Amino acid sequence: YGIPSGIVVDTHVSRIARRLGLTQNTQAEKIEQDLMALVPMEEWINFGHRLIHHGRRICTARKPKCPDCPLAQVCPRIGVG
Repeated sequence: YGIPSGIVVDTHVSRIARRLGLTQNTQAEKIEQDLMALVPMEEWINFGHRLIHHGRRICTARKPKCPDCPLAQVCPRIGVG
């Protein structure tokens, strides 16, 4: 526990990574590889947890709350909802 071996990729991480332009892949393994190349290893665990939380609260699948999003200024998909 607490030893990073990769980045958890669930539906939230997958959706947000694609919306932010961090990956174009749809397969979890390939998304993980793309994210691991971008995110420092010591942040892998927290990064996944943060994206999951963000996906549940702000960047939801059907009605993202883009006006409330702290990433709106860097998001290429702003207003996707």
